[in-house]
Amino acid sequence: MRVFHLKKAMRLLAAFVGIGVIIVVVAAVFAYGREYRGAKVDRTNALQVIRPVAEAPAPAVSDFFTEYRLERDRVRSERSDMLREVLKNAKTDESRQKAQEAVLKLVLEKQRESEMENLIKARGFADALVFVRDNGVSAVVKTQALNREEVMQVADVIGRVSGVKPEDITISAKP
Repeated sequence: MRVFHLKKAMRLLAAFVGIGVIIVVVAAVFAYGREYRGAKVDRTNALQVIRPVAEAPAPAVSDFFTEYRLERDRVRSERSDMLREVLKNAKTDESRQKAQEAVLKLVLEKQRESEMENLIKARGFADALVFVRDNGVSAVVKTQALNREEVMQVADVIGRVSGVKPEDITISAKP
């Protein structure tokens, strides 16, 4: 009789983990896509360069880069809390291992993004945001525009730290 209840509990836990992962992915895709809706892509060179569309200047209450970092940290904190809960309630070694791997991936992703942002700023840019994704890396650099040399500098930093090929790197400028 106990074996029967354990199997039900494992299935229920697996369902909760699956639903949690889906929610996290949907939230991440939504947050990521929201930033690039108003941009145009310049594909005249081997790397992708996104230049902002001319907009009427709006009074900025807070800095885009600071605001986005806070939002990114909030989403990561929620994901981390959810994974800790899964770890705490894991009934099997397999579910515990999957949750531990997800936590490790989250920590490594944050570390690599931070390292790339700091190295880009060390190249003389005022600020930068980097987003590591499964299929590439995106960066937003605080500047009016990027010339080809600057794009190559940023791409070099991203490529060295992340190991991503240049064609999978997207770089945009945001004043």
